[in-house]
Amino acid sequence: MNNNLIQIRRNDPKSLDRFAMLNATWIEDMHFLEESDKLMIAKPEIYIQNGNHVFSAHLGQLVIGAVALKKHKNNKYELTKMAVDESYRNNGVGQKLITELERYAKENMGLKYLFLLSNTRNESALRLYKRNGWKVNHEGPHAVYSRANIGMEKFL
Repeated sequence: MNNNLIQIRRNDPKSLDRFAMLNATWIEDMHFLEESDKLMIAKPEIYIQNGNHVFSAHLGQLVIGAVALKKHKNNKYELTKMAVDESYRNNGVGQKLITELERYAKENMGLKYLFLLSNTRNESALRLYKRNGWKVNHEGPHAVYSRANIGMEKFL
């Protein structure tokens, strides 16, 4: 696949259902849906409201991946809900998504810091984050999300 054909869009309302479906699929494959996941499925539009953003990867008319930038009450932002369609993995889709999210966060929002939560079972995601300069800042159980057992951060 020529990943030059992949277009990244921000806050495309037509992509939100696919954003939710892609995330629900990988979460159910590796873990189980938590309350925040169920809310994402029921109301994916909250991920483009109140300072939140969704970046979606498009190949023609098909959304093949997505990631969210979620604002927290302390004005810190989290990279969250990253998913790539299984048929398009290992083709640079995740890289294009993370590159655009980080670029937008730094250049358009003036952010200097991002964090994320993940799980050590998701080895391919952790490799992607580490390749992009993310550093582990927490290991072990998380107070809110039962599937999260690793936290990472990046200074932009």
